[in-house]
Amino acid sequence: MKKEEIRVLIAKAQEEDAEALDILVNNHADLVWSVVHRFKSIGGDMDDLFQVGCMGLLKAITGFNATFDTTLTTYAVPLIIGEIKAYLRSLSPVKVSRQVKMNAYKIAITKEALTKELGREPTVKEMAQETALAEEHVILALNAPTQATSLDYSEGEEAPLFERLVDHQEKVFDERIILKKIVSEIGKKEQTLLYLRYDLGLTQSEVAKRLSMNQVSVSRLEKKILKTLKEKLS
Repeated sequence: MKKEEIRVLIAKAQEEDAEALDILVNNHADLVWSVVHRFKSIGGDMDDLFQVGCMGLLKAITGFNATFDTTLTTYAVPLIIGEIKAYLRSLSPVKVSRQVKMNAYKIAITKEALTKELGREPTVKEMAQETALAEEHVILALNAPTQATSLDYSEGEEAPLFERLVDHQEKVFDERIILKKIVSEIGKKEQTLLYLRYDLGLTQSEVAKRLSMNQVSVSRLEKKILKTLKEKLS
């Protein structure tokens, strides 16, 4: 669905057009589920979390301003997350062990360094090797709830180091959800190329063999895909 079509539907929904609202909710259901799956490790009924997430989506539709320099998807993600977090807090406090917090901090620093070094996001295996942590510990730390309190204060800092780290991670997570939705709308071949390059960490030459292409073609296609994603994210 094109941006202008979505904006027209939003305008109608804000004028209490039930049909337009239903179309928008159905069209963004996968976005809500993407957010819900982040909280899977916490427990709770996933269908309940989806319904709560939809409340955030409805708030986004109602509050969206066409003059915003953003898309509904970008605007909606923080509201969906906020509704789910508020719901979970109302049930019981989510506690994260000190060790998980320390691992999360260590992994975040390592991940940033490896991303700069490799020119791509590192895999779980690469982060585990770099931090000397078991892969399951890396996964646990990456998926830990971001409600945790800080580990420590740095001298002269207004906010705890871990809190600032979590804020950064949450922003990155929001962007990943949006990116995941955009990637789901491109071709299967393009999706496969991205999976092989950025999830499995294969070289362009290795990807070329998997897709029965030459390395030059893979390079050109990858650049085209990244350009398209960047344009849609802007």
